[in-house]
Amino acid sequence: MKKSSLVRMSFSIEKELFEELEALFAQTGGGNRSEFIRDMIRKQLTRKRCSCDGKVIGTISVLCDPDWEGAESKVMALLNRESVKTLGATRFTVEENYSTTMITIVGTGRNIRQLVDDIRQIKGVRQAEFVITAPAFHRG
Repeated sequence: MKKSSLVRMSFSIEKELFEELEALFAQTGGGNRSEFIRDMIRKQLTRKRCSCDGKVIGTISVLCDPDWEGAESKVMALLNRESVKTLGATRFTVEENYSTTMITIVGTGRNIRQLVDDIRQIKGVRQAEFVITAPAFHRG
């Protein structure tokens, strides 16, 4: 039988904060409070990795105005940087007024943030947002 690697801990928080936490937990549909807390910790650690030089996986959502011809091709050209790895991209037209591209990417938080900032500078890009999905783990 495999030995558990779980560590038990306890902590104190203000009643108001506890009530907000319970309300947030209830919105998830209940289940396991320990897993809920572990997931919150994982998300915070991932955000920290993104602010540093840790590798992360995430998506960049780009909204382009089609009246600016060439905006999409300029976005795609930026994805060829050696500092990040594009895993895939999907483009959609939204109400014939805009196009949106979802790009799955791996790289350091610093390099991805720079890429998103550069994408935002392209004329015709209305919005570009990066969402971290998870830290990028290496198996070895």
